Amino acid sequence: MSLYKKITSIGITPETPFELRNKLRVFNNANMVIFCISALYSIVGVSQSFFIAVSVTLYSLFSNVLSFILVNAGKYKAAFHYTIWYGFTFLTAFSILFGGVNNSYYYFLFLPVACNILFDDLKTTIVYVVISAILMVGNVYYIDHYEPYYDMEAWMKYFSYPNILFASLLIFLGVRLFKQENLKYAHQIEEQKKVLEEKNQEITDSINYAKKIQSALIPSEQEFNLHFKSSFVLFKPKDIVSGDFYWVTKVERSAAKHSIGFVSSSPDSDLPPQRFYTFYVTGDCTGHGVPGGFMTMLGISFLDEIINEKKILEPAKILDLLRERIIHTLKQTGSTGENKDGMDIVICRLDLNSKVLTYAAANNSLYVYSDHKFNEYLPDKQPCGFHHETKPFREHHIQLKEGDVIYTFTDGYADQFGGPRGKKFKYRQLEELTISLQDKSLKDQKTELEKTFENWKGNLEQIDDVCMIGIKL
Repeated sequence: MSLYKKITSIGITPETPFELRNKLRVFNNANMVIFCISALYSIVGVSQSFFIAVSVTLYSLFSNVLSFILVNAGKYKAAFHYTIWYGFTFLTAFSILFGGVNNSYYYFLFLPVACNILFDDLKTTIVYVVISAILMVGNVYYIDHYEPYYDMEAWMKYFSYPNILFASLLIFLGVRLFKQENLKYAHQIEEQKKVLEEKNQEITDSINYAKKIQSALIPSEQEFNLHFKSSFVLFKPKDIVSGDFYWVTKVERSAAKHSIGFVSSSPDSDLPPQRFYTFYVTGDCTGHGVPGGFMTMLGISFLDEIINEKKILEPAKILDLLRERIIHTLKQTGSTGENKDGMDIVICRLDLNSKVLTYAAANNSLYVYSDHKFNEYLPDKQPCGFHHETKPFREHHIQLKEGDVIYTFTDGYADQFGGPRGKKFKYRQLEELTISLQDKSLKDQKTELEKTFENWKGNLEQIDDVCMIGIKL
């Protein structure tokens, strides 16, 4: 039994793919049974001096051995094709030699099943099934119209019964082996599913905990709104944790004496200086999910250090130092294949008394709605991170007035696919939408922006984190 099992496992290794393993088990079992029957027929043929029939059965034995050799050498397809063709030859030869007495043509009923098991390509299977049907009809026609080459004695007709049983056995064997293998793998899949579910739960719990840490660093919308007369934050992470972030802080203006190269935010204003500057940031880190979440926490920590601890109050200088921290911390050298992690970011400093906005930006623009126009203020075309052509960030001053609205946003909204044709929303449409909402309060604007985003996205997946901030003076 162990020898039989060893023979029928030829060509099967632990690395053999599941679908090929099933094919080989069926093929090897069928090949082994055919070998045994051919050997029996050879003995009977020699005893009855049916030497032509013996040569056919010897050809069958040779073909069985050759098929095993091909399988063992890894030439599975060659073994499958060769076996089908030698089967056609063998069955047709027996019909000619013995007529319908041994019912050898019943094997043609098994060949379509064998073809479907052995060949994945539908065209190949159909070709062999058609050939098998034609040959079976041809064999039956020959048996009905021509005398067999050998006259068999009455007792030899009983050798036809194993042929019928064997054809049925091969069909049963093929289905049974596939069922057993499928049940085995179904059990393994179920066990692996349980393991994956447990691992997934552990990972999800870890990410949810990471979200709590990130949420402690990113202010809530309510906390953000406390710094302004009227504002909104539209924040929609793609995953549990976000690669986009926003941040706000208030710094005493007198701290500017510690800042190198300080320039007044309101050089032409006659108003007395306000005691505090309000800084707020809109950032889009490389990636989203867990990698992006790590970058946001890194960025927020550096901003807190630079602005609140070191009291650097110029947005351009802040961006320069932030870039230095990122490059140093991530050990970026510009080597080939190295990840170019960083962020696209807008840093705004508002003097709410003089209504002067000072900003510096890396790749992301800043927008101001004023006098019924939507004005774009361009960024420096370089990320806050490693860049082959690094330049100092530039600082810009904008004199605002009562009623002006400042918008900053990342690319997640504009890049979202959706709508009737599954296209990107795009910045132009976002600008037009924002302009159309100017007769509404910022709270209502946020509601409409969120509703439009969800309607545009529809059933499609959100492709990136979304962060949009509006502040009205």
